[in-house]
Amino acid sequence: MRSVSRIVLALLPAVMSVPRAVAQGEPAVPPGAAALGYTRCIINERPIAADIAPGRNGDYKWFSGQWYAGDGPSLDHYRTQDGVLALRLGGDLVSTSRDFTGGKLPLLPGPDEFYVEFEVRLSDNDPDHWPALWLMPAEHNGRQEDHYEGDPPGYERFMEFDIDEGGFGPGLTGTVHSTSGVWSKEHGYPEHVQNPNNVSGVPLDRSAWHTFGGSFDPSRQQVTWWVDGVEQMSAGAPYVPEVAAKQHFYLIISAQTHGAGKPYDMLVRSVRAYVPPTSSLPAASGPQAR
Repeated sequence: MRSVSRIVLALLPAVMSVPRAVAQGEPAVPPGAAALGYTRCIINERPIAADIAPGRNGDYKWFSGQWYAGDGPSLDHYRTQDGVLALRLGGDLVSTSRDFTGGKLPLLPGPDEFYVEFEVRLSDNDPDHWPALWLMPAEHNGRQEDHYEGDPPGYERFMEFDIDEGGFGPGLTGTVHSTSGVWSKEHGYPEHVQNPNNVSGVPLDRSAWHTFGGSFDPSRQQVTWWVDGVEQMSAGAPYVPEVAAKQHFYLIISAQTHGAGKPYDMLVRSVRAYVPPTSSLPAASGPQAR
């Protein structure tokens, strides 16, 4: 018994040194979040088809279709495959209800800063596939809540943050858009700029799992893209508009096509988001808050 006690005592310092997050089963902070000190995990999901709302609104994590897209894709665009969410061509999920009043997942706060990442793979590497992981502000809605005091009537301002889009180059395509003006059916929005350094030359096998991440730092008016924990590129003003620091962003996962409509599956294994530890947003309660 004495020798066993010595072994326990010898192992005790190593046990005590295990990081708190690991000891409690929390995810390790990804490099893209750690680089900016965003250590509070507010979204920690392993999505499945049962998380998707049967209608436009309600207390669910995901909703099918954009607020402006009529009925949106039917629910047969989504299934659970080996415990992982699969979207077939045409699937389009958002993390907020159509009326922007509900949903179980929080909006990512522009005023607080944030990092978000998606772990994704495709069924194959055909260049026609257009998987898209992106963020839009909830203020950009049918009520035009992205119209601010002092702007002309009908004038809107918003940031779109594309974490990754496939089929534009050999690897990551990460784009940030600054858009403003009065929308018209004929011309859309008259004012738009986007970062020119948005296509990576590093090839990706999209049939393998990859983690695509993006951070927003309003103090520097900067966004940064990450792939598999490695920083890729950054962009700042004028492509990152100052108004983004006033906005709150929801998540979008889309399985699109570049025109040929070739069938494929987009599989999503995890979605995580981080904010600074001083944020008032509650931490995600576990590896998969259900």
